[in-house]
Amino acid sequence: MTATAAALTIDQLGVVYGSHIALDDVSLQVRPGEIFGVLGPNGAGKSTLLRAITGKLRPTSGQILIAEKALSPGKAYQHSIGFAPQFLGLYRYLTGRENLEFFARCTGVSRYQVPARVSQALEEIELTDKAHVRVDQMSGGMQRRLHLAATLVSHPSLLVLDEPTAGVDQGVRMSIHALIRRRAEQGAAVVIVTHELDEAEALCHRVALLHQGRLKALAEPQTLVQETFGNSQLFVVRTAHMLPPALQERLQEIGFHRDSDESSEWWLQSDLPLDMLIDHLYRGLGGARDAIAEVSVRRPGLKDVMQHFTGARTDSAAEPVS
Repeated sequence: MTATAAALTIDQLGVVYGSHIALDDVSLQVRPGEIFGVLGPNGAGKSTLLRAITGKLRPTSGQILIAEKALSPGKAYQHSIGFAPQFLGLYRYLTGRENLEFFARCTGVSRYQVPARVSQALEEIELTDKAHVRVDQMSGGMQRRLHLAATLVSHPSLLVLDEPTAGVDQGVRMSIHALIRRRAEQGAAVVIVTHELDEAEALCHRVALLHQGRLKALAEPQTLVQETFGNSQLFVVRTAHMLPPALQERLQEIGFHRDSDESSEWWLQSDLPLDMLIDHLYRGLGGARDAIAEVSVRRPGLKDVMQHFTGARTDSAAEPVS
C-alpha cells in the first residue's frame, strides 16, 4: 500500500434483502490514522455497512477494498481487520488474560508473540492488575474495555467499532476515547458506529450520515455543521407545561419545531438577534407568554444536522454502568 492509499475504500456499495434496499450506492474512503464516524437513525443501514466491511455478508453490488485489496467475505482476519461488536463477546468464566490469549491466537498472532501482545493490551486498557480476574467478576466498564482489547491484541490496521462506549460511565468513556486516539496516531484506521453524537463530534475526524440506506452527508463534523446551518443559531424555547393545540399551532406558524409530540422544548433556526427573536415569539403567543419557562440560544451541532437530514436527532442511549 502506498503512503497515500486508503485503508478502506467502499465503492458504489449496494445491499438488497428481498424487496428491501438496505444500502444504496454508498461510496466512501477511510485513511490510515483517521477516526471515521458512521451516524444515522435506527434502520439507516449502519449495521449492514459494518457487516459488509467485516466480510460477514456479500454485497449485492459494488466493492470493498482493504488497503487496495478486494475484501474476501468471511476472511476479515486475513485483511488485518479488528471488529468489536456492540454486544460483549467475552468468555465469562475465563480470566481477562485467558480471553485475550484466546482471541490473539484466533486472529493469527504467533504463539511466541501472544504473551507480549496480551500484556501490552492489558496495560493499554489499565487492567494489568485484573488480568487473573474472571470476566463474570469484573464490572461492566472493565468488561467493555476488555472487549475492546480483544480487538486490539492482533494490532489490526483497520478497527471497526460498533458503539464502543455503550453503557459506560464518563470516566470509562474518556479512557476508551484516549485508547482509540492512540491507535489512530499509530496509523490504524478506525471506523466507529455511535448514537452518541456529542462523542462523534469530539472524537471523529470525519463523519458519514446514513439515512434509509443512502449516504446523505460526509465531512468533518464542524464542516458539516457549517455547511448545513451557516452562521445561524438555534433559538430554543422550553415551555412550563404541555401547550394546548392552539398555542402549538402558533409556535409552528412562527417556524418552531420540536423533536416529538411529547417534548416541551421547541427550536427555531435563525440569524436574528436574541432580543428580536424574543419579541417575535411573545407577539406570536399574545397573552400566553407565561407558558414560556426558559429561552436560550446555542450553536447547532451534529444532533441538529441529524434532525435536518433525517428528522431524528438521536436514538435513546443505554444506561451507564460502572
